[in-house]
Formats: sequence, structure tokens, C-alpha cells
Amino acid sequence: MRSRRVAGGAMALRWAVVPVLAGLAAVGLRAPVAGAVASGVSFSAVVNGQPAVTSSDAHPAQLYPSRLAEVRITVSNTGNSTVHIASVRLEGQVLSLPLFSYDTAVELAVAPGRTTSLAFPVSMSGVGSQATGLVVATLTLIGPNGEEVASQPLVTDVHGSLHSLFGLFGLAVLALTASSLGLALLAMARHTLSQNRWLRATRFLIPGFGIGLVMTFTLAAFNVFTAGPGHWLPLLVVASAAGFAVGYLTPAPNEEEFDDYDDDVLLAQIVVVDDDPLENENGSGTPGVVTSASPGVPDSRATAAP
Repeated sequence: MRSRRVAGGAMALRWAVVPVLAGLAAVGLRAPVAGAVASGVSFSAVVNGQPAVTSSDAHPAQLYPSRLAEVRITVSNTGNSTVHIASVRLEGQVLSLPLFSYDTAVELAVAPGRTTSLAFPVSMSGVGSQATGLVVATLTLIGPNGEEVASQPLVTDVHGSLHSLFGLFGLAVLALTASSLGLALLAMARHTLSQNRWLRATRFLIPGFGIGLVMTFTLAAFNVFTAGPGHWLPLLVVASAAGFAVGYLTPAPNEEEFDDYDDDVLLAQIVVVDDDPLENENGSGTPGVVTSASPGVPDSRATAAP
């Protein structure tokens, strides 16, 4: 038997922030599927002493980057033909996106009506740089042609680092969320938010969505619960709805202050324009008003002696 690492540097390309934020609602609806895929085939698995069927947030299978993972599978074939298992895949996911994947060749054949057990080690080298904390994983039996024979969900506790891909992605989401929330609060303080309630609600919906993601990554990294759809979807919905409500209920900027300011500026401009510098030459005490005698009417003003 041999073990090879499938996940590599190319896996990091799947972690672009924008595609994840845009497609979370779609991909998040897909959860790991347990049970047999091929007709008549079922199996159970134990990873480092933890049965997959009873694994949970409180009882995960422990995975260490510096240790081999001891895996034992028991495959039952109730069909009419021999089932061939070429390899077993251990794959971890977060937000329903692949995080790490390890394939181990087993070359197992199970005759009809028989049950066969097999134990083998899996090298977890490099898993610490991929993930940390609670991670939803799947054990999958792979046939000779690469087809999926059967799968079993598994909750794992990866003893990795916060500098892993999982941790760095969480920090990136935190930075984007803090920036978005700060800009929204700054706009509210400067009274530059939109007059439209729906636009204000959308402005705060985005940081609310980010807060839900940050909580998901943080709680998973600190072994509170896995970042599975059953946990992060409610967090995203509640946080996004709260942000939307805050933006919708935020009072609109006071336009009267700006209108009064504009009127004062306009009045000042009118006064400056009407202040005629020639007002002293017309002999009138009223600024900006020029008086002159009408044609054909004698001027009754006194004149000085010649």
C-alpha cells in the first residue's frame, strides 16, 4: 500500500475571496452525503480510534500533521458481483469547498455476500498548512476507474496552525469585513449615506454577511463547531439580516442643514453682487440705487452759487 498527497499549491486558487462570497449561497446547500453509492455496498470506518458514524463536534477524529492517521474500514457487499476498491480518499471541506485531500491505494476486492476489513495508515504530512480546528471530512471508496463506490462523513479536529490556508482565509475575510463596516459607519457619521432606505440596508448587509463568515471561521478554529452548512448557514442568515435591518432603520441624512447652508451662501453672493462700488457717486444714501431726474422735469435740488 502507498499513500500520496493530492492537495497542493493549486488548491489555493480555489480560495479567492470574491468567488467564495459570490457563490456561498449556491455551494453551501450541498452537504456531505452518507451511505452507499454503489448498489449493495456499505462500509464503516474508524480513524485514530474514532468511529466515523459517531464522530461529532464534541467527539472528532484527531488529525496531526506529524503523525500517521490509522484508518480501518469494513466493507460489506450484498450485491451479486465482486466489488473492487482501488483507493480510499480522505477529503476535508470548509463551506462545502475542498480544503485537503489524501488518497491511499488499497486494492481491495469484496466478493458477493462477504464483509472484509482492512487497516492502513495515511500520511497527513502538510495538513497543518491547509487547515486548523474542526473540519468536516469525508471518507470515500474509489473504484478502479475513479468512480465513487461509497462514502462516509467524518468530523475531524486538525491540529494545524493559524497561519494555514484556513486561518489566512479567515483573516482576509476579517480584514474585508472590518473595512466594509468602517466605511459604512464613517458614511453614517458624515451624513453621506443614501436617502434610499434599501440602499442603506444593502450598505450594511455586506459587513453583516462578513461578520457571519468571521464568526464561522473563528468558532471552527477554536473547536466550537465545524464550518458545515448546518452551522454557518444560520450564522450568515442571522448576521446578514441584522446588518440589513440596521441599515434600513438608520435615519436618513438631514437635508435641511445642507439646504440652509446653500441658501446662506446664495444670499451672501447676492449681497456681494448688489454692493455697487459706484454707489457714492450717485448722491443717494441707498446702496445700489441710482437716482436721476426724469427728462423734462426741472431739478428742484439747490445749486451752489457760481
